[in-house]
Amino acid sequence: LCIFALMKDAIEAFKAIGEATRFRALRLLIDSKVELCACEIIDALQKPQYTISKSLGALVAAGLIVERREGRMMMYELAHSKLNDSLFAAVTSVPLAKNEELSADHDRILARLAEREGNVCIKC
Repeated sequence: LCIFALMKDAIEAFKAIGEATRFRALRLLIDSKVELCACEIIDALQKPQYTISKSLGALVAAGLIVERREGRMMMYELAHSKLNDSLFAAVTSVPLAKNEELSADHDRILARLAEREGNVCIKC
């Protein structure tokens, strides 16, 4: 019975990262190594708020990330587990240098993180 639950979790996780925007959002969270505000992810991915919110919701539902509200901000971070950490390693196996979109996302999130004050987003 337990193996079937694990298999179901793995299938849901693979489905979640099988869409480009969700993959890119997850990659930002993995590479940044810090909790990110939704507006930082929106700015880095350059997609409409609705699209990013839907994508983040799917990653939360799949158990890959966790969300929490901090005032007006929605914060997101990785949900670590053996399965998830293996998936995170697979996601990072795609080299940034060989993918222009991921590389640009990475550059934009680094620039956005540099704008934080006291390691906190100030733009929301």
